Amino acid sequence: MPADSTPVDPREESWDVIVVGTGMGGATLGYALARRGKKVLFLEKGLDLFGSHDRGDGSMPSDEPEDAEERLRSGRWPLRLEGDTSFGAMKFFGAIGCGTGGSSSIYAAQLERLMPHDLEPRRHFAKYKDTSLPERWPITYDELVPYYRQAEALYRVCGSPDPLNPDPKSPILEPPPMSDRDASLFAAFQQLGLHPYRAHLGCRFLSKDCGGCAGVLCPRGCKSDSGNICLLPAVEQHGARVITEAEVLRLEANGSRVERVIYRHRGEERWVRGKVVAVAAGALMTPVLFLRSQSDVWPNGLSNRTGLVGRNLMMHTSDYYAIRPSRYHSPEGPYKGISLNDLYLKDGVKMGTLQSAGMAVNAGIINYYLKTLAEKLWYMRIGKVARKLASYAGAAIFNRSAVMVSIVEDLPYHDNRVVLDSNSLDGRRFIYTYPRELAERNEQFYRHLRQLLAPKLMVLPIFFGKNNLNFGHVSGTCRGGDDPATSVVNRDNRSHDVENLYVADSSAFPSSGGINPSLTIAARALQVADAIDAAL
Repeated sequence: MPADSTPVDPREESWDVIVVGTGMGGATLGYALARRGKKVLFLEKGLDLFGSHDRGDGSMPSDEPEDAEERLRSGRWPLRLEGDTSFGAMKFFGAIGCGTGGSSSIYAAQLERLMPHDLEPRRHFAKYKDTSLPERWPITYDELVPYYRQAEALYRVCGSPDPLNPDPKSPILEPPPMSDRDASLFAAFQQLGLHPYRAHLGCRFLSKDCGGCAGVLCPRGCKSDSGNICLLPAVEQHGARVITEAEVLRLEANGSRVERVIYRHRGEERWVRGKVVAVAAGALMTPVLFLRSQSDVWPNGLSNRTGLVGRNLMMHTSDYYAIRPSRYHSPEGPYKGISLNDLYLKDGVKMGTLQSAGMAVNAGIINYYLKTLAEKLWYMRIGKVARKLASYAGAAIFNRSAVMVSIVEDLPYHDNRVVLDSNSLDGRRFIYTYPRELAERNEQFYRHLRQLLAPKLMVLPIFFGKNNLNFGHVSGTCRGGDDPATSVVNRDNRSHDVENLYVADSSAFPSSGGINPSLTIAARALQVADAIDAAL
């Protein structure tokens, strides 16, 4: 960040908007407001990952770093996530970012829209009586479309139109050429009567050997993360300010307004005031901040009169498949080349998308995944030597294949939630019961996929089945809705109870859909920015 990006004494300045978090929601919202002349201050828990910071070479490490400081330097959340699930207690490193750009700094930059019917979620799940799925979102799909277009232009999304969800006015850019292998798969999908399209990506592939930097910081500026696209321009061009290494501890509020934001900066507790506070700490941390903000006025936590803060936790599931053509084709080219939505809604069953996974099938990737899986599943605790042998064997088996991943919609349940826990590493834990209907829809996805591709392509599950939760796609813990009795925030993502408190991340999603959440987070942040601008 520029040398003057941090205010000398933020308490002495009059801020229009304080934004907590600089990920896809926070940075997008802050940028939209700063370029309109609003005085914006960002508070970011992690490090400044720009300027002289070493962003690596864009390659995935062979092992997940465990040291907290090393993790922060690589843009990762420093501590293990802890939770109680139907698989037992879990304690593992999740795919969550920390630092300027938040999780978008290490995401794979897949920027896809939800489907129109996703905003009326109950209609396709009417038989599941125990889910807390609402009838509809507080906004319509038609209202969201203009913001999708703005977000696609802002994040320089490239790809080709989705035949099953076309928008002739979408500003998406021409994608780079596919690899020979992806081109052969694309042609095979079309010959099978399916509707593949070039994946919608925020990545420009500026060099020939660019792999997309999935899971790591991008050293070249190819990847459209929120730090590059929004945070830096907000600071350098529009006068916003940012304080890094600033962990927000709580919000102090009276009965109707947030009065002070309390944060810890390099060991010292400080505070700051703003006309508006927008929280974009992610769906695991935003509810925790609200719950920590207890007072005589808010005994159960800020904006939590109904007890819904932290509840309705959703996570997509993701299974990995090797799609194998009849003969070898060169994989040289972008790894994330293809998306396919033919199984999003199939025979009345709503499942999700299939997309290129953004990685090569090599021994390093397989070893990395097995180690990550071993952290989540106690019975997978195999040794380092056994992991390496399995990795080399797997790479030999799958060397002709393209890796594709499913993203299947997770439904909200009242008791799946995030709670405070003073005994956990970062003061929170999640509670999640894996529903039977989710397992059934994952099995249906695999069965349909295998049947659809059988005439031309072989489908081999690589990482499949039990505990396939995608912790990089968390949502729902501060639900949006029209009724204050059944939701935390309204159609503008403003708290029903606190007039100057907004949410700008996926915690406000009423349902998860079956697609990557990043573009919807950005689109909603742009919409919320309009609402805040009007309120100011």
